Amino acid sequence: MSERFAVTQKAVLIGPEPQKRILLLENEDGIWELPGGQLYVGEDPERGLKRAISEVTGLDVQVGEPVLTTAWELGADGAFAAIYVAHSTTEQASLAGGHARAVWLDPELAVKRELNDTQRHAITRATETEP
Repeated sequence: MSERFAVTQKAVLIGPEPQKRILLLENEDGIWELPGGQLYVGEDPERGLKRAISEVTGLDVQVGEPVLTTAWELGADGAFAAIYVAHSTTEQASLAGGHARAVWLDPELAVKRELNDTQRHAITRATETEP
């Protein structure tokens, strides 16, 4: 087993009421994903996720609880991802970090995009627990 382990954090980022739409990002390879990024060594998870989302979208978000965690092999190394629910008071995102497009979608439309199963499941979990 490898001693190297990458840690990724993502967020099911829910926009303001009344729409409460979900932000999805399309990367330059045409792959849709939730916003987030790598956690740095020694970085607090909540602060790290807020930093990563801000770097990619320019948004200042409120991070809630994790809705899903998963681990897998990545070549000779390992990987771990935690997906949280987070909230934004605006849908005014600016793109950076290798993303071509950002869209805010109703949850039932977001899960129909070409996301991986883990992210799709996280959206379902996060929106089921929303009041």
